[in-house]
Amino acid sequence: MIVTCLPAISHALDLSGSWSGSWHDSRTGHKGPLRAVFVQLEDGNYQVNFRGRFAKIIPFRYSVVLEAKEKDGKVHLAGTSNISRRRGTFYYKAEATDTSFVSSFRSRKDDGEFRLTRITHASSDSQ
Repeated sequence: MIVTCLPAISHALDLSGSWSGSWHDSRTGHKGPLRAVFVQLEDGNYQVNFRGRFAKIIPFRYSVVLEAKEKDGKVHLAGTSNISRRRGTFYYKAEATDTSFVSSFRSRKDDGEFRLTRITHASSDSQ
């Protein structure tokens, strides 16, 4: 009898999908709700489409490509985005699991954090 041992197939963590949570700027004290949709790109990085509210009523939307590297069961992400002429360039550094995304952000006027959790839908298959 011949027994063949095959290496275990490692499935990379996929952050694709909808996320929800909040943002907080520790420099200004501003905070608000935040939603994001993660789309994995062919190179393994992510385009993240954020939308949220500033000062409870002012909506904002923007997209950023975050470079992704998986290590120790987590995805480490980093990137930059020029939000607007007034707000300038934002720098992001994040860590994610399959259910949690925490990112610091900073710019010349802002310094804070995003905290998101994956939006899951109850499966109709479970009994």
